[in-house]
Amino acid sequence: MTGRSQEAAKPSRAPAVTRRAVLDAATRLVEQQGVAGLSMRKLAAELGVAVTSIYWHVGNREALLDELVQEMVHGLETLPAHGTTPTARVLSLAVELRRVLRDHPHLIGLVNERGLTPAMFLPSQLALVAEISAAGLRGARAAEAVRALQYHVIGFILVERHTDRSPEQHPSAEELWQAEPAPDAALAGALATPVDADRLFAVATEALVRSLLADQPLLADQ
Repeated sequence: MTGRSQEAAKPSRAPAVTRRAVLDAATRLVEQQGVAGLSMRKLAAELGVAVTSIYWHVGNREALLDELVQEMVHGLETLPAHGTTPTARVLSLAVELRRVLRDHPHLIGLVNERGLTPAMFLPSQLALVAEISAAGLRGARAAEAVRALQYHVIGFILVERHTDRSPEQHPSAEELWQAEPAPDAALAGALATPVDADRLFAVATEALVRSLLADQPLLADQ
């Protein structure tokens, strides 16, 4: 048998796969198809390996889901704060928190199902506490500011998701405002245009942050 024939006769080696590759592929499947769409067979097919290779790296499906939950929890530990002013730094944290939560809706749901939502939000709370404390807020007022920002971010995301999942509306808000006589034509015209969610979030969050960091008592203190 020639050298070339011997090479052809050798069994092909199974492609190597790492634990990191398994977790990344599982995350993609969950984000694309939801938790119900994640199976070990689909995951193996995605990676081009045998199912046994998946089990060797991460265990069974429940163990894999636990790993994904921990990945999501730890993923919020590195939220960056940018800017040279307290307002800019707190705002940057809120923007980044919205991005992470919006980009991983199925994983957020999985974390909630596992009863680990407080643990998931703790890192972002700690980051906000650090920046709000640096801005001079202390005690109950600082706690109110942290919670107000978290509720604001989460509430905004819920409205976005509801809007995305809703059936097409007839008449639409844009059509209603186009037909509505208004003393302020510019205002009516602006409300008749589609919402720029990123800009709206930035404007609303900056206003909230400036109010929370202002040297004035909160409503609860009045």
